[in-house]
Amino acid sequence: MQEKAFFSHQTAAELLGVPLPADVADGTLHVSVPFPRTPPRGRGVIGHSLGVLTGGTVEGLPVCSPELVWCQLSTVLGALDLVAAGDHLIGARSRRPRVDLRRLAEAVDRCGGTTGARARAWALPRIRFGADSRPETLLRLLLEDLGFRDLEVNSPVLVDRGRRTLHPDISILRSRLAFEYEGDGHRARRQRAIDIRRREAFEAEGWTIVRVTADDLFHDRDALIARLAGFVTNPGRSARTGAIRDELRAQ
Repeated sequence: MQEKAFFSHQTAAELLGVPLPADVADGTLHVSVPFPRTPPRGRGVIGHSLGVLTGGTVEGLPVCSPELVWCQLSTVLGALDLVAAGDHLIGARSRRPRVDLRRLAEAVDRCGGTTGARARAWALPRIRFGADSRPETLLRLLLEDLGFRDLEVNSPVLVDRGRRTLHPDISILRSRLAFEYEGDGHRARRQRAIDIRRREAFEAEGWTIVRVTADDLFHDRDALIARLAGFVTNPGRSARTGAIRDELRAQ
């Protein structure tokens, strides 16, 4: 690594733990240097010479600052995954934040009208604290696009007469409606038993639980959308519904 060179783009995202689609995480090393220095070249290396470049260290490795990594990802990610990347970076209950929204907004301003500006402008106001996974973010965006409002992300809900607190993935508190994403880990016998008890605790408090699987979200979206439509309190869809459906189809 040259002096003042940093891992960037997808490489930096992986070092920061950002979830990336399989076709984006290509294993190539991305390294950036300050403009006008000549970007590094080599087998398995893609070099970049950037006008905006700051960084620090992650596990002893030089890595671009998280806010700039997010801006760099706008050139390779779809708009939905750019929101998911932002959700990851600003943290959750069980994940410390790497950056805050103010710094992301400042980085967007610094990067100005460079490639990816439109995607950054769309994604930035949709980033939310609290998502535990990329699919949870994609589900939230789909729900918002279908007309659901007042969505909470992993907000606390008291059950068992106030003796226990649960955190549904996505919820509408006033309607006592919760959406739970169930990935492959929920198929395990022990986890299924936990999920059943969790659902019973919610239902005892008058909640309705909508379970969404990976097959629903990524392979059978039309059926999922038809099922979700029955719970929409505001039926007006935005103009991006088709685009979001198409983008999910590509995941």
